[in-house]
Amino acid sequence: MDWRNENRPLGISRLRIFDAVARTGTMSAAAALLHLTQPAVTRAVQALESDLGARLIERRRAGSFLTAKGAILARRTERFFQQLDAAIAATITADPHGHHIRRLTRRIADVHIRCLIAIGKARSFRGAAGALGIAEPTLHRPARDLERLVKTPLFRRTPEGMDLSAAGAELARQFTLACVEIATGLEELAHDRSAAGQTMRLGVLPLAPKRQLAAVTEALLRRHPHSRLTIHEASYDDLVVTLRNGAVDVIFGALRAPAPFEDLREESLFDDPYGIVCRKDHPLARRSHVAIADIKKYNWIFPTPSLPRRAMLDAILAAWNLPQRVQIETNSLGSLIADLAASDHISLLPRAYDDHSGLLTVLDIPVPHPQRLVGLTTRRDWLPTDFHADCLALLRKTAADNTRGRENRA
Repeated sequence: MDWRNENRPLGISRLRIFDAVARTGTMSAAAALLHLTQPAVTRAVQALESDLGARLIERRRAGSFLTAKGAILARRTERFFQQLDAAIAATITADPHGHHIRRLTRRIADVHIRCLIAIGKARSFRGAAGALGIAEPTLHRPARDLERLVKTPLFRRTPEGMDLSAAGAELARQFTLACVEIATGLEELAHDRSAAGQTMRLGVLPLAPKRQLAAVTEALLRRHPHSRLTIHEASYDDLVVTLRNGAVDVIFGALRAPAPFEDLREESLFDDPYGIVCRKDHPLARRSHVAIADIKKYNWIFPTPSLPRRAMLDAILAAWNLPQRVQIETNSLGSLIADLAASDHISLLPRAYDDHSGLLTVLDIPVPHPQRLVGLTTRRDWLPTDFHADCLALLRKTAADNTRGRENRA
């Protein structure tokens, strides 16, 4: 039962029954809540336990009680259905705690979730049908059924065919996040049952301090030798998309303060101001103190206009009354470092940025700009696993240790 693979059945009906038993504490109460017979509830729970290879419920005279493994899954299952309620409520603009929403959510089936997520990934009905291994008309039926269920247009016609509307894309994103809860719960169950490892997907911004991250990675995997950490470097805009759809768990790098979406939370770890950088044997690198007048004759390598550093550099040059003639601009750190190392050009980089390959140095001149904070960006309602929590704790500790070290050297 792989909740990250839309080709597999999700087993949502069994999870709904298990969730009801966990919340009510008895098979009979769960049966009454879901309008099922008690034997049907018992069979569903037993089938789920068989699929997972784990005992989830202890049956006693006083009721049905969660085992330790059952409590792990119940926590994630509760969050799954809460997120389904919230997703449907947001789509139809209603109270997520209302009885109407709960009745509506109970009509959401595996096939509705699978088809909408697949369409969102493929960006077309044809591509989604191919990914699911079904005929396109077969996909249309549950897709349109879901659209009728929520009474909201979820699809739109484009020159390339049928795609998701804005409401459909948002519902697909929220369905994906809900499924992440169950996928995480299954991973936690496997870890609890054996030495199976856990996974964490960390998004890293290009200018994040990589040596700090490397120290954290080594310490983390020593503690969790069977687990896996996936590090994905990309632009902030790209990482925010993957964070909000559950494809990464955390973003490490410069904060936007405030975060661009209300469902994101930022945590500052340290201040990382910008500095002017050049090659190590640059004429300016030999000076113990550098003045504004000293840098007037040197040309800059500019970040492209889409990068936050470009706005900062433009503002600094304007404040210092320096020429802003652009000869070279790049969004490639590799090209920037290579050009700086081979020329007398200068540029702007964070002082803690440590991927200079030993070729660059930061000039001894402070630059005026708003505070630049490096830290963690997560989803506001994210519930980390033990492995996730250890990673965050190590990132915090490493950042604090490095900050104290810099203060002591100063």
